[in-house]
Amino acid sequence: MASVLDVEPRVTSSRRLVSFFLCIIILGGGALGFYVFGRAPEVPRKADGSDGNSEGTPVRTVEVRSWELPFHLDLNGEAVTWRVITVGAEVAGRVTHRNPSARGGQYVEQGDVLFEVDSLNYRLEAERLKAELAKSTIEIESNQIDISNSESLLKLAEEESRLQKVQLQRMMALHRESAVGDTELDNATRQELTSRNSLLTIQNQLSSLQQQKLVKESGRKLIELQLERAEADLKRCRIVSPIAGRVVEDEVEEGDYVRAGDPLIRVSDSSRMEVRCALKGEEAAWVWQQYQHKEAAGGVDPLKMPQVPCEVVFEFDGVETVWDGYLSRFEGTGLDRQTRMFPCRVIVDKPGEPRVTSSPGGRAAISPPTLLSGMFVKVRIPIQSPVPLLQVPVESVRPGGRIWVARSGQLTIAQVTVARVDDDFALIRRDDDLLNAGDRVVVSPLAAATEGMPVREINP
Repeated sequence: MASVLDVEPRVTSSRRLVSFFLCIIILGGGALGFYVFGRAPEVPRKADGSDGNSEGTPVRTVEVRSWELPFHLDLNGEAVTWRVITVGAEVAGRVTHRNPSARGGQYVEQGDVLFEVDSLNYRLEAERLKAELAKSTIEIESNQIDISNSESLLKLAEEESRLQKVQLQRMMALHRESAVGDTELDNATRQELTSRNSLLTIQNQLSSLQQQKLVKESGRKLIELQLERAEADLKRCRIVSPIAGRVVEDEVEEGDYVRAGDPLIRVSDSSRMEVRCALKGEEAAWVWQQYQHKEAAGGVDPLKMPQVPCEVVFEFDGVETVWDGYLSRFEGTGLDRQTRMFPCRVIVDKPGEPRVTSSPGGRAAISPPTLLSGMFVKVRIPIQSPVPLLQVPVESVRPGGRIWVARSGQLTIAQVTVARVDDDFALIRRDDDLLNAGDRVVVSPLAAATEGMPVREINP
């Protein structure tokens, strides 16, 4: 037993020595490998003793070109209905007929009969007023006959009065010569008074008849107006579509009782469409700069929108369908509080006349027959810049609007104003001589760019 216990400590000591020597060997191998492979390669030097970086940092450059063509402002928008008209009942009654087209989603033409309301009461009212109008006409004609008779009697009474006056004057002359007595003079005076009284009576009667005629004519005019109203109500029993468009919503059925003013149907006007979009501040500035000399803002409307022509584009399956439109007006009172943009509206006068501008692969173009409400479209506004523009690759524009220009083997950093950024190029305002057509701009990345650093163009 004692011999076995003495062997185990010796085995453990041997293992520890082997582990120690293995660790020494591994560390030594690592140090040797680092010494052989970890040193930096020697940089070849020229014979004059200068290093290879004296030629400058290699960069790729592209030439700056002048841009004289119009460019487009692309806005995202949504097509909306120009107007939706609510057609309501103008008379009360029960709906006796409903056009099958007067349902949601159906298309109706202007003048189509949508509903018919029971017209019996309105037809009877019109007939009653026609009878009253005929009666009033007969009464006026009878009154006119009485006036004519009174005018004839008036002429006779005036002649009688004139003769009695002459007779009275003759009797007075004879009485002064004592040729007649007082009795004859009194009789002549009495007859003259009687004739004057008859004349006055007939005149009063004629005035009364003429006044009655005015009253009757006013009554007939009132009946005519009532009859016109009744006939209009009779026509309103047939409810027609005021415009051509698509039915958005219908609210009554045949047999329902409606009152005057109750909404029956809503029709979306299809004669034109609007596109709701928004302009950024710089985009609105481009529009104002281009068109301010063509159409000045109105005196009472400082934000009057010039009629800017544009295109409305809807893309489906790689096919672009285009409508002609124009920027019509700003929407609201100014800037939107949330987006800080100018909301505006584009008018499309002929939504049913689209054109297809592209069809990839020559395949059959699938395009909508008209501009529909709810379509997400793109608005393209052509802009002819009033200031000169330069075209550079989009990758040459650095953060902060900086561009690196390679001139005479040195790097120049130009601070520019970006007017437009497209997919693969950017348009720069040529405000000063910092950047000109023909300059070479750096498109390759640099770890650190400083003004005046040496660069070397390595364009293929």
